[in-house]
Amino acid sequence: MAVQGRVGRLTALALATGTLVAAGAGIASPATAAADTRQMTADGVGSALTITINLPTAAAAALGTSQIVQSISLTTGKVSTVGLPVATSGAVLGTGTLSDLIKPLSTRTQAALGAKLEDTSPGLLDYNANGVKVSVLPLSSKVANPTVDGVLAKSSSAVAKVSISAPLSAAKSITAPVQELLNTALATTTTTSNTAVATVADTVNDAIATLNGTASQTTAVTAPVQAAVDSLTSTLTGLTNTLNSLSATTDLVSLDAVTSDQLITRKGNVMTSDVTNTIKNLSVLGGLVKVNAITSQATASAGGAPGTAKAVTNAPVFKVDIADGALTALLDQNGLNVNALGTGLPPALQGTVNGAVTAVNGLLNTVAGVNVEIGKGQTVTSPDGTSAVADVATTVLTVDPPVLHGIVAGVPTGVALLPAGKKFIEIKLVSANAAATSRLVAAPPAAPSVTPTALPRTGGALPLTGAVATLLVGAALVARRRRTAIAD
Repeated sequence: MAVQGRVGRLTALALATGTLVAAGAGIASPATAAADTRQMTADGVGSALTITINLPTAAAAALGTSQIVQSISLTTGKVSTVGLPVATSGAVLGTGTLSDLIKPLSTRTQAALGAKLEDTSPGLLDYNANGVKVSVLPLSSKVANPTVDGVLAKSSSAVAKVSISAPLSAAKSITAPVQELLNTALATTTTTSNTAVATVADTVNDAIATLNGTASQTTAVTAPVQAAVDSLTSTLTGLTNTLNSLSATTDLVSLDAVTSDQLITRKGNVMTSDVTNTIKNLSVLGGLVKVNAITSQATASAGGAPGTAKAVTNAPVFKVDIADGALTALLDQNGLNVNALGTGLPPALQGTVNGAVTAVNGLLNTVAGVNVEIGKGQTVTSPDGTSAVADVATTVLTVDPPVLHGIVAGVPTGVALLPAGKKFIEIKLVSANAAATSRLVAAPPAAPSVTPTALPRTGGALPLTGAVATLLVGAALVARRRRTAIAD
């Protein structure tokens, strides 16, 4: 009883003086602050080329289709640290008409975080049937956790050789009218039906005669004059040789190396996406138009601090071999353009030489129907360094001789192998897109926390919580009654 009485007295004293610690809504004190988070993303998409061929009836019957639409070498990649980490990459050898005919050409690899971190296809396949030749190279995709440094997403798609041809009899239905027009323009035949374009040879021959005459009179310009003569002579010879080979070729389009590579990496706060596409040795219509190499590249990186966002593009500006290397020209918005050969010559001769060059340009673009729309590069970066985008648009090369549509020297003939709305060959080349972001996101404010608080000395400012207060007050009252009862 003595012990209980002592406990009761101490409890009552604590309540009376307000020194008993009560659980209640005390003064809010900040909780431990949450850390800021770094949010990073990156994307990359590459496409090496898409070929569209609209075939005349004879060739269509030979290949079993009137139109070929085929994309070759595609790659994609994506990573993100926002929410649950994400990383994916993919590579596709091809989609379209040829992929339906050649099942291995539709091969693809796919890697994803939380699933398959690396996927490969051995490739090394050679296919040769139905007028199509394809050599497939290995395909690969891989990913890694984007919360750490290193290679996060990587994919590669490559084809070693693509050749689309038709049986010789069918190919001749396409090449014969083109060959006749070019032969006439170059005065290599006695055909007089297309004299409107026969001025090319005359213009070039006049220029050569003038240059040779000048070279025999002075030695001051012998070297550049001779170079100009050699180039123009080579042009005519090379075109003539190509025309001869047109009668024996079956290739409508052929390419050697076709590759697309996509890579996303992280280094600290910097996220970088890089996409590169390459095509080598593109040949159209048996070498009439031949491009040695085309490359496009888009790179974007963001570090999340002012000045760290960077974007770079390498748009395809390329040189073209005409007539199997007889002439090198620049492929731009105006089609195939032979560079002026009059540099270094006396002013009186420059007009003559450049006139011949203009005549050759007109021949190549109007008779061969060469047209190009250059895909330009565009970049966007944020001043605060949080985002960057690099994009190379698709370059479109068209080879569509007007004679296939029944038009010669601008005059309809009434005999057309292709309707007006169908382009013979259209090739969309090397598009690339890369994007990256990196930003620091502030943590939300910490919520107020409940802390123990001592009651004031009066004991009445802060209430006790229900159960504890009732228990303690009850114990004090019981103890007091017992003391009173004992005293009585």
